[in-house]
Amino acid sequence: MMNKIIVTLTLCISLILTGCQGSGGVSSRNVDPALTKSNTAKFFSKSAWQSCAVGAGLGGIGCMLAGGKTGVCLASAAVGCGVLMGANYYLDSKRAEYANDEMRLDVYIQDVQKNTYEVQAVTETAKAVLDKNLATLKVLNNQIKNDTLNKKQAQNDLTQIDANIAYLRDKLKRMKKVENDWVSISSQERQSGVRVSKLDQQISQLHKQIAVLENQINLVTKQRSAVKVS
Repeated sequence: MMNKIIVTLTLCISLILTGCQGSGGVSSRNVDPALTKSNTAKFFSKSAWQSCAVGAGLGGIGCMLAGGKTGVCLASAAVGCGVLMGANYYLDSKRAEYANDEMRLDVYIQDVQKNTYEVQAVTETAKAVLDKNLATLKVLNNQIKNDTLNKKQAQNDLTQIDANIAYLRDKLKRMKKVENDWVSISSQERQSGVRVSKLDQQISQLHKQIAVLENQINLVTKQRSAVKVS
């Protein structure tokens, strides 16, 4: 029995570590520290697979410690991984927790508002960095026109700007995934006869805040593409 527990613990821990290592996203190398070391860096930083692997691995460990059979526990962990990949798990858990439609909607709205605040926080941090990048690009353009460009320094500047853009686009992609999940949840609740107009209003606010960040990123991307250093 002890050997089976050890084997299961090893496999579950492996699953957790795999999730942490294979979380996707882009490298933070060369990214402005103001983005990676701020309090907002953690927002929208985990991929669905990472959250899935951690949840499934811990679930498998808990199952085994509770006296479950090894095969059943591992199977449950794997199945749980598939469920946690989308919005359905969240929806099902809230329906189980709150049978009352109004109470459940209140929870949804609070969570959407939290996501909107997180996007706003990332946007504020990003704006300071991107404004600095725009100023750098303007200087580089002037240096190119006046033939006073230091190519080595310019390449270093552009490398960081490119890294900032890639980092923020990855954040943006995750934000849009969250938004799509909320749209899916609202749609499913509407099909069940729940009045979701207030929830849709909050989702609209989330969408607008995400659009602000996307516009900032697109502006810097456009200016960056105009700078050519041979």
